[in-house]
Amino acid sequence: MKEQWIDVSTHNGAVDWRKVADSGIRGAILRAGYGNRLSQTDSRFQENIAGAAAAGLKTAVYWFSYASSEADSLREWEICKQVIQPYRGRILFIAYDYEYASVSYCKQLCGTAPSARQIDNMAKTFLNAARADGWNAVLYLNNDYRLHVYAAATLAQYDLWLADYDGTPDTACAVQQTASSGKVPGIAGSVDLDTVFRSFTGAATAVKIDTTMDLSRPHGQYYTVKTNCPGQAAVTVGTGGVVTVVPFPRNGTEQLFALVAVGAPGTETGIYTAAPGETPLKRFIFRVV
Repeated sequence: MKEQWIDVSTHNGAVDWRKVADSGIRGAILRAGYGNRLSQTDSRFQENIAGAAAAGLKTAVYWFSYASSEADSLREWEICKQVIQPYRGRILFIAYDYEYASVSYCKQLCGTAPSARQIDNMAKTFLNAARADGWNAVLYLNNDYRLHVYAAATLAQYDLWLADYDGTPDTACAVQQTASSGKVPGIAGSVDLDTVFRSFTGAATAVKIDTTMDLSRPHGQYYTVKTNCPGQAAVTVGTGGVVTVVPFPRNGTEQLFALVAVGAPGTETGIYTAAPGETPLKRFIFRVV
């Protein structure tokens, strides 16, 4: 697929969403807010998501981060989650946005600029928490951050929203921000333009888990994952003969699953979860060492 979207915030002012939709735009990525306080909710977020939905547009959201630590980025997610939860059925993905202004703020607050590794870890903390709560997680970045800030493993772990204004994207991405000075009916002034290349299907899963990072265990040892799901959660593996999944009795909405390393050292498999009626979603990789 290939659809034309826009991304907006309160800085774009009042939007006539019907005119936007009539112009051929198919969706909008809306700023839900920034920082780690509820008072930093985007002042037009509720207006924008209601208006875009009423006009028949697809919607996603982004959170502009000013985090200075992993704990701070986790606080940002908790605030973001409060803001977007009432609109869960309308939001196809949540994007984490850490830019040069974020670095400047961190330097002013802490006395030193965050390292590339620190930015990488803060992004993963936010996005992994979002995934654990069942949201599609997307990383916003430009080519400078792609080449010099984020680790290759991080880039491979998430869908990317790449700001690249020079023709086709320099790397595969789910969304390309193609311009910052676009003109769209219904919006006064310039607006960011985006091309969406993949089909998002809303919140990824109703299954929450307490593990979002890849892990390793020696042959014969196990790791226990806790799930929380309104219905019976399923935990499965992508490659047979590597991990055996042993379910514990369900306790309300919670259930434990033991992942037993039965494969040979050096083998690995993806671990998937699904709520009733869902397509299994890959949550992390289990390696036998």
